[in-house]
Amino acid sequence: ATPVVSLTSSILTTAFISAQISHEWDASEEQRRKDPAFYGYLPSSLKWRGFTLLQLFLIASLNLVIRALSFVILSQRSISMVMMVFGGELALYFVVKILRGDFQTWVPIYGAPGIFASFLMRLLIKLSVDWTGCAHFRHQQEVGGVYWSFTLLLTCAIGVFAALSHGDRTLIMIIGGSCAVLLVTYALFLASIERKYVATFFDTRTASEYNASCFLNATSDEMKFETLKVNENLWRDIRNDIKAW
Repeated sequence: ATPVVSLTSSILTTAFISAQISHEWDASEEQRRKDPAFYGYLPSSLKWRGFTLLQLFLIASLNLVIRALSFVILSQRSISMVMMVFGGELALYFVVKILRGDFQTWVPIYGAPGIFASFLMRLLIKLSVDWTGCAHFRHQQEVGGVYWSFTLLLTCAIGVFAALSHGDRTLIMIIGGSCAVLLVTYALFLASIERKYVATFFDTRTASEYNASCFLNATSDEMKFETLKVNENLWRDIRNDIKAW
């Protein structure tokens, strides 16, 4: 019983931290002022905010449960199977980032150290999203909105694949049910947040495109100055606009 209690406690704690991070960042008045196009999805009603926080908690919890069970099931078959599934998922992410010219992270580090920093940050943030579903990291300078949502689908796909490969009926029902609840919870979450921010969960823009949009559509110097804080490679396409400003 003790290992089960310990595992359950770890899952719930991790899920709560993930939900709280997303909630606190979005509720921050400073963040909403600096980047109103991204921050502000939480409803103004305290009752609905509490409901949204609960949904974020459930998304993180279910995401972690499905992935943990999948990892255990696949590892029982072979370590190579684990590497193929979870390693393949990471490889796909990096391939997409590189092909879209979106590998460079926002941290202003350049040259070889910048490449290493970008790889490390992309890896850590992706792993965080994979296992916790933290909604804050859907930012275009991190995983990106559409890829964040895609990752939830990948979680379900990996879970179903692992359960079917094991063949146990109980496991298939548990993981299949968890996947269904996860997707329903996500749909309810999207229906609960401020309508204009639903698009941020399906945004296909790269970090460069996002920064350009933020600068060109900024309504204050403070908002424009935020663009200059990130790696200059992410705003070089609007260098002339920045010089003119």
